[in-house]
Amino acid sequence: MSVIDGILAANEDLLNIAKVGASAALRAPKVANSNIRVEIVTGEDLEPLVEIVGIAGETNAFVNGDYVVASKASKAGTPIVELLIGVDATVSDLAWNCGGCGFATCAEFNRYAKEHKSSGNFMLGPSCQWKLMDHGIALAYAAAAISAMGVECRLQADFGSIGLLLGHLEGCSMCIGISVGPYGESVWYNRAYSVDSFNMAEHIQFMQNTLPQLFVAFVGDGHPPFKSGPVWAKEPKYFKPMEAPEFLAKKQDAGARIGKIIEREMVKKAAKKKK
Repeated sequence: MSVIDGILAANEDLLNIAKVGASAALRAPKVANSNIRVEIVTGEDLEPLVEIVGIAGETNAFVNGDYVVASKASKAGTPIVELLIGVDATVSDLAWNCGGCGFATCAEFNRYAKEHKSSGNFMLGPSCQWKLMDHGIALAYAAAAISAMGVECRLQADFGSIGLLLGHLEGCSMCIGISVGPYGESVWYNRAYSVDSFNMAEHIQFMQNTLPQLFVAFVGDGHPPFKSGPVWAKEPKYFKPMEAPEFLAKKQDAGARIGKIIEREMVKKAAKKKK
């Protein structure tokens, strides 16, 4: 007989739980019969993904929060399992001509997408909205199945987009990652985990940057003061577009470092294929 640590034992089953999520995604109902594709990333293949999320998080508070949880889980010996779910939404084979993509016909959309495919903040575009709808349904079914098994999960565009950059789900234009686990008490939303993401001063600055409308005083004179501190009425400050060279330089540096990691992983991948 032996005594088995419950949390460690539960985490050992995360791969099987991810497989249940994958099955749910592939069997989810579809509006446009899209080709949903799925990969599960674990172990050493997950390490570069988390590494890049950490670098990207240096200039993005939300992404940094994802990195903090994933890295803490790894250090605790209970790493997450990443379920990547993707679709190629840059081609429409529907001929519904609904106009949801911004083009009058599917044929116009396809011609434009073929010649002007480009990346946005996270994914490639332009996109057929029906394919994106199918993708969203697949994600919802996967997350629901994982949750029904008593496991916490979180849908993340950062893990998905970085997964594409690292060569996962080749041919897909859209990918969202579902981090499966770790077992624990709501770790993705737990203060004990997120407290290390940023301090209070950083949090306030983050809120002011992302939701400035919540800090605006009376707007009647067309030049409202910004509530930048406890004595904002005595020392009013106002909005003004400004350049941020230090922040841009930081983002460029992070991008260069991420590029080197991607090159490193592509070399490894090519070497594996030769074997």
